[in-house]
Amino acid sequence: MPHSGGSATNAGIYYQNWFLALQFSYAFFEKNYVIKPEALNKFVDDIFIDHNSKEFYFSLKYRSPSKGLNWTLCNLKSENILIDFKKQFERNPLCEIYLVSESNCYLFSEVFVRARNALGQHDILENLKSKICIKEWIKVKEVLEFDDFQLIDFAKRVNILTIPNREIKYLVKHRFQHASNYKIDSFLFEKAVDCSSLKTRVTRNTLIDWFQEEGIELKTLVK
Repeated sequence: MPHSGGSATNAGIYYQNWFLALQFSYAFFEKNYVIKPEALNKFVDDIFIDHNSKEFYFSLKYRSPSKGLNWTLCNLKSENILIDFKKQFERNPLCEIYLVSESNCYLFSEVFVRARNALGQHDILENLKSKICIKEWIKVKEVLEFDDFQLIDFAKRVNILTIPNREIKYLVKHRFQHASNYKIDSFLFEKAVDCSSLKTRVTRNTLIDWFQEEGIELKTLVK
């Protein structure tokens, strides 16, 4: 088992930088896509994206610390994920907040998804349906000190993206595989490492400049 501060930490950094490289690959094909890694003055700060004036916040956690490799409520509390998500939500109730991990989170993927269509306390139990979901709902209300209405709104903004690192790497490579013979996936990963360290703001124009500086010619460019 990897020790604290050792290989587990390195794996987490590696995972976060590959996900950042994936966002770079998206930015190249999108307009008004601004990426800020290690964003300042944000509660959820691993990656911040402003896309068409809508804010997206990403918390990257390689794997859950629990033996079952699932993000439990206890894990979410101990890693300060829930509290950070709450603070970010209270600052901007219209933002989208993501936990990105190789491990799933039952609270986010099942309980919150079921709760989103509820109109309030009178039908929340009907939407949750199962005893397990209801139990989790009650627990997280206590942790966040929310009522049903507040937690329903919160649930609409909080998401889990469960994606293995090998899939992230494949997606980065796939987006450029017909545009160049250059190993753009590795290049973007190297840039992600630098940008994370320097907290560099990245847009499509940034990527175009990088490619030109590196002498990378693409067969197809998005105008």
